[in-house]
Amino acid sequence: MKSLSARRAVAGISLGALAGLGLVCVPTAAHAAVETAGIGSYASMSGGGCPGDDYYNDEDFVPWSDNGVPVTKTSSMSGTFTGGEGDTVGAKTSTAATINSTPLGSGPATITGTSAATASVAPSGEQTACDVRAETMALARGAFTLTQPTWVSVTASGHGQRQGRSFGTSMVGIGNADEFGTSLESLFLFGGDALMVAAGDRGSATSSTLLQPGKYVVALGSLAHARTFTYVDEEIDPQRTAASASYSGDFRIEFSKPGTASPVTGKGASKVQFGERDCASGNIAVNLSKKTVKKAKRVAVRINGAKGPVLKGKKLKGKHPKAKTISVPTSITGTVKVKVKVMLANGRRVQATRSYLPCK
Repeated sequence: MKSLSARRAVAGISLGALAGLGLVCVPTAAHAAVETAGIGSYASMSGGGCPGDDYYNDEDFVPWSDNGVPVTKTSSMSGTFTGGEGDTVGAKTSTAATINSTPLGSGPATITGTSAATASVAPSGEQTACDVRAETMALARGAFTLTQPTWVSVTASGHGQRQGRSFGTSMVGIGNADEFGTSLESLFLFGGDALMVAAGDRGSATSSTLLQPGKYVVALGSLAHARTFTYVDEEIDPQRTAASASYSGDFRIEFSKPGTASPVTGKGASKVQFGERDCASGNIAVNLSKKTVKKAKRVAVRINGAKGPVLKGKKLKGKHPKAKTISVPTSITGTVKVKVKVMLANGRRVQATRSYLPCK
């Protein structure tokens, strides 16, 4: 999955700058699966013919590891550009990013993160003769290896504000390191099989896929760009004015083994025990304790809303009530929701529900 808005936005950042934020070798803890992991920032400002504080900053990455310890990095810069008499433009940028990860590579894991980027250009008057540009990006990235097929779910939520000639976005993505390498421009710009979610100006988005064993790159971040001029019908607009962009995002990446089950929900959760999903057959065991069988009048199973096994009367209790196991058949290729409805002898009805990820 790729976001067109994200690709357009990122295209405003030079490839050279992004490449500088790519491969950074960072030593990690001995247990850690994550490699070349760090939080960095890129920022630049230029006056477009007006002298001033031209600036380019490709900051060193601060290392992070998949040890459950959050790591944060912030940055800021400002400058002033001078044109004719009384014509000045102030430019500012700032970034902040945080990432936290549980151990990656061989089992369930979670990466959470936040990022924010702001950029602004502000003339001293209503207009300016200066073509001033300010752009910045905050990002966290790292490479990791999966040793078995793994479901990954990527979620981004964010908020953006723009004024004048500006753009930005917040995004999170995962791509195969063998295809994309470890540089971010290929992951964010060229797409391919990358799984990427962009929050855009506002709202949220989620996407999931099953990753095969291999080495992957994960990246999250926000960018902002502001400029005093734009093009109108392929000509430079002489009305150069103030501009600003502010974008922030919250990200969550969850890794789960195929067939992983959700928590059990419903008032009947204490009366039903759901087994794991057998990824060879697809079957799911639903266990009823002796106490539940003794108190139940009827037990019905539904699979993705469709009718499943039903137990009542002698089929439920037999000669003497005893614990029972119901084998629930499912397809191994789809997400499955199993709902168990229990009608008790006293007329009360309760139910319990559990969902399972596909096995492949």
